[in-house]
Amino acid sequence: MRTRSLAQLDQAALRAAGQRAESGAAGCVGAATTAPYAVFATTDCARRMLRRVLCLKRWVAISCQADEVHPVAEGAVGQALRLRISGGDSPREFLAAYDEDRRFALSPIAPCPHCAAQVPTVCVTSLADYGDWLHSTRELAEFPLYRTSPAHRDDCPIPHQLPGTRPCS
Repeated sequence: MRTRSLAQLDQAALRAAGQRAESGAAGCVGAATTAPYAVFATTDCARRMLRRVLCLKRWVAISCQADEVHPVAEGAVGQALRLRISGGDSPREFLAAYDEDRRFALSPIAPCPHCAAQVPTVCVTSLADYGDWLHSTRELAEFPLYRTSPAHRDDCPIPHQLPGTRPCS
C-alpha cells in the first residue's frame, strides 16, 4: 500500500469516527469481534479480521508474522501475531491476540507515552474505533497486553500502575 493510500485509510477512519460521533452511536469500543474461542490465532484469520475491521480491499497487502515479544493471551504459550500494512515511512502495525474474555482482538501498535517502546495500545473493532484512536477523541478500552507488554523499558511506570491511574511526575 502506498503512503498516499495509508493517508486515505486514516482519513476514512477519521470520517467514520466523526460520523459515529455525529449520530450519537455509542459503538462497541473495547468489545471483541469474535465469540470466545471461536477462532484459533492463525495468520489467515488475523488478516481477515484486519480487513473486516478496517474495511480494507483484498488487494491491500498485509504481512503477518508471530510477534516475538507478546503472548497470544495472558499466560499463554503461543505468540500473538503482528500485522503490518506497509506504505512509505509510516507503516501501520497491529497486534492480534486474545483479550481478557478470550476473544480474538486487534490493537494498533504505537510508542508508549512514557518509554517510547512499541506496545499494543487499545482494542479496535471498527474503522470508527481506529479513527477515534488516531484522533484521540474518545476513551477506548486498553488492550489487555498494554500494561503487561514485555516491550516496555525497565524504567517505564506503565507496567507498575493500575489502570486509570497516572504515574507520579
